[in-house]
Amino acid sequence: MNNTFSLYRLQQLDSQRIERLKRIKQIDQIIASDKAVLKAKSVVQKADDALTSNNNELENVRLKVEEKTLKLKLTQAKLFGGKISATKELQDLQAESEALRRTIKTLEDEQMVLLEANDACQDAKKTAEADLQQLLNKKASENSLLLGEREKLKMQLPKINSQRESLKSQLDEKLLKEYDALFKSKGGVAVAEIFDGSCKACGVELSPTDIQQAANPNVLMKCKSCGRILYKM
Repeated sequence: MNNTFSLYRLQQLDSQRIERLKRIKQIDQIIASDKAVLKAKSVVQKADDALTSNNNELENVRLKVEEKTLKLKLTQAKLFGGKISATKELQDLQAESEALRRTIKTLEDEQMVLLEANDACQDAKKTAEADLQQLLNKKASENSLLLGEREKLKMQLPKINSQRESLKSQLDEKLLKEYDALFKSKGGVAVAEIFDGSCKACGVELSPTDIQQAANPNVLMKCKSCGRILYKM
């Protein structure tokens, strides 16, 4: 087995995989960073925040109404329970009942205003979401070429991954670890072609002996300058 060629082929597959993943990410960023879409998303978020805030206020008022209504019932029970006969105390309970009724009426009016605002907030959110979806549909059409390219790239990845795994399974574990270490430390280029008598990765000129050694399938020759594995076609 020609280990150098296998590593070179693995390098090609890794490079193809990285290029496709990078381009897919780039396409996603192009689509996601569209200013009009970001603005529309911001409108949806503001509408959602307004609805949440209104719902919180509505819930607070509802709890206050419940609290005051319960207090009014207790006050009425004392007032008409027959256990209290003192005129002053009865007058105080009557006054408290009337004050509670006024407070409850004020809170219920506030509830009605908040309910109307709640409907308006829901309508605003639905409108914002519909506008966003319409814009996304429009952008999907405008970006159909990009999306088509993205889909094509994604469809190529399984085949590349399968070939990589098949090739890796044939390589010696120690050799594979050495390749992986170089791949990580050398910016994704572990194997460099010899081009015009030089290392294609770093450009250093190679001696005839080094070139001859790199062409030997039984020898793993490395560039004396950058340390990458050399491959002679």
